[in-house]
Amino acid sequence: MSIERAVKHGYEDLTILERVLQLHGQFRRSLEPLRVTPLQAGVILFLRRHADANVTDAATVLGVSQATLSRTVITLVRKQWVAKRRSAKDDRVVALSLSRRMNALALQINQRVRQMNATLTEQNRRALGMNPQGRRA
Repeated sequence: MSIERAVKHGYEDLTILERVLQLHGQFRRSLEPLRVTPLQAGVILFLRRHADANVTDAATVLGVSQATLSRTVITLVRKQWVAKRRSAKDDRVVALSLSRRMNALALQINQRVRQMNATLTEQNRRALGMNPQGRRA
């Protein structure tokens, strides 16, 4: 591989990173009125779809460490948005679930996600590996 091609490839990666960071910033700002961070939003939407998931599963799907997700869950439990329950079969396993009052907030977060998806340009969709309908390729 030539130096020029390597430099060009590095620039393309940086451009994708810049796009991801810009989108993250836009999404974070859209969530501010709800008083939710992007990671908290991810946990809430994950638990909405996967009732009684555990920390390990949620961390794996969301691409964060178990320690990071555990800290986020502590905050969500403190806000009474998420409940923790030990498994009857294995007390080392902690199941997570949304509190009843979280349905309205989860719907608002989902609306913000749809709005972000609608604002993505075709170039951003391609860079993120998404097809035109907004789903991962």
